[in-house]
Amino acid sequence: MRPSLRLLNLEVPSLQGSRALYVCSGCRQEARPRPIAARQFLRHASNADSLSERVRRKIWGTDNPPGEKDPYGGQGVLERKFSKQQPPKQEEVAEQPEEVEDLTLTDASYEPATTWAGLERVGHLNRWNDYPRSEADTYESFAVKTKHNQKGPLSLAAHQAAVEICLMHALNKPLVSVCDVTEHEKPIFDMIYECKIQPNGEWSKALEYPNKRTQDTLAYIFEQIGAQPAAPAAEETAEDLVEASELEENGEIADEPASDSQDAPFFGYQDVQDEGFLSLPLTDAVTKFAYLKRFSQLSGHYFPDPIMQQISTVKQAVAYAQGELNKKPKKLAEYLAEDQRLLSLPNVKIFDKRRTTLHRDDEMGRKKIIEAALRARGLL
Repeated sequence: MRPSLRLLNLEVPSLQGSRALYVCSGCRQEARPRPIAARQFLRHASNADSLSERVRRKIWGTDNPPGEKDPYGGQGVLERKFSKQQPPKQEEVAEQPEEVEDLTLTDASYEPATTWAGLERVGHLNRWNDYPRSEADTYESFAVKTKHNQKGPLSLAAHQAAVEICLMHALNKPLVSVCDVTEHEKPIFDMIYECKIQPNGEWSKALEYPNKRTQDTLAYIFEQIGAQPAAPAAEETAEDLVEASELEENGEIADEPASDSQDAPFFGYQDVQDEGFLSLPLTDAVTKFAYLKRFSQLSGHYFPDPIMQQISTVKQAVAYAQGELNKKPKKLAEYLAEDQRLLSLPNVKIFDKRRTTLHRDDEMGRKKIIEAALRARGLL
C-alpha cells in the first residue's frame, strides 16, 4: 500500500478543473486498502492431507490406499513443521494392526521379499535359452539374401515370377502358393528360363513352352506346389524327371550358362531371352498381389501400398525396382549444378554439401600451417 497515492486519491474531488494531481483508475484500485480475505495466504490447513495423498485416495477409491503414505517425495518443509506439533491420528494407528492381522490370518508363512533370489520364475520353468534350438525356433527369410538392383537380375526375377504365375493360372492353383518355394533347383530354373510369354492379355494362355516334355515336367512340378506333399519332395522328383529328359533328348532343353556357380544369382544367367512378359496386365487384384509378392521375394524390393496402386503392368513394376518409377527428388544443389548459366559466372561456385571454414583453409593452403602450429604447441 502506498500512502502518497491514497492522499492524492482523497484530494481529487476537491480539485475543480486541475489535472496536475489526477490519479488513474488503476492507481486508485491499487492504492485502496485490500480486504482481509484477499490478504490471506492460499495454503492447506495444518491438519489437511497433501495433494499426492488425496490423488492416491481418488485413484484407489478408498481412504486407506495401499502402499506408502506419500510415495511421491514425502512431506514438504511446512508439512513436517506442522506434523511435529500435531499428535498422530488415532484412526491410522488403529487400522495398521488390523491389516497385519489380516495378512497373518491369510498366510502365516508370508515373508516380504527383499531381493529376487529364491523367487519363482514367471514363464518358462527352466532356462529356456540353455536348450538346443528346435524347429519352431528356426527362422527363414521370406526374400532373397541380396537385393538386386541391376537390370539383368531384375528382368530374370520378373520373368520367373511371370512364368510361375502363368503356370498357376493354367493349373487353376492358388497363385500365392509359388512363394512357398524360395528358390528352385538349377534344372527347373533352366526350363523356366527357356519359356516365353506372349502378351495376349490372358495369364492362363500367355505361356509358350519350348517343347512338350518341358510343359509336362513343369506342370507336374507346379501341381505339387501348394498341395499336401512337401515342396522338397516335389523338387527331388522334378529333378529326376529333368535328368531323364536331358539324357533322352541329348541337351534339347537348354545349354549350360557361362557361369555355373551356385553362388551367382539366377545360376549365372545375365538377362532374359524375350521381354514379352513386360506387357502382361496387372488389373486383377489377386493376380497383381501374387505377382508383386513373388517378384518382391525374388528381387528383394519392397512395394509400398501407394506404389502398388499406381502399378498396372509388369513393366511398371520392373521400372519401380530399377528406380525409374517414383524417382527420388533431386536436391537444390543438383538442379543448380545443371544450370549452365550459373556455372559460366566467374564469381559463383556450387557445392552439394555445406562448406565450412576448414574447407576454405584447405583450399587456400592454410590447413597445413594451422596443423603445424598446433603440433608445435602440443595441441594436436
